[in-house]
Amino acid sequence: MFLSAPELDRSESDRALYYQLVALLSEERRNSITEPIGIYEALLYWKLYSQSTSSYNLDKWLRQDVSKRKSAQEKLLQLFQELPTSMEKNPSVIVERVKWLGKFQLPGIASPSTLPVRTTFLHFLYPSIVPIFDQMVLKAVGAWNKNANHKTSVLKNYLPFAWELAEKHAQQISNFTKEGPMRVIDMALWVSRGNE
Repeated sequence: MFLSAPELDRSESDRALYYQLVALLSEERRNSITEPIGIYEALLYWKLYSQSTSSYNLDKWLRQDVSKRKSAQEKLLQLFQELPTSMEKNPSVIVERVKWLGKFQLPGIASPSTLPVRTTFLHFLYPSIVPIFDQMVLKAVGAWNKNANHKTSVLKNYLPFAWELAEKHAQQISNFTKEGPMRVIDMALWVSRGNE
């Protein structure tokens, strides 16, 4: 695993890595990060580790092209400077921010078809507002069709649904002390994907 950021400890699980990433990318801490590339790599690893092709491409990029890695580091620093401190709970605003991420041409989120990774990146920055949007959650809610997870129109419809679910069940899931309602809903949908 390529957790080269000094701020990151070797995680024992993907859940432990999730907690570290949320803490490091919190509003209070992200502007003090001087070398965000290791954190970004860990985030991509967290999202893509189960996808062998994506993991291979990421690993190849990390090991073989130092100039691309350095360029990505500079782009991340610029991205963090331009980020708003908070995210409005508005589907149109979030979709625009998802599109905006493409301007930085970072590995893993450069292509418009990387909507699931872009929402994951935004989730780590705004965990109580932006849900993780991928085929797993769409399968769980019966909204999956080919490439639905690459369509901003589907994301725009999914956001209010996810917020409503989180609000509806917030009281019942309050015993999750490390995860907010949005993350618990993401996990529950991921686990129940495709199950009747």
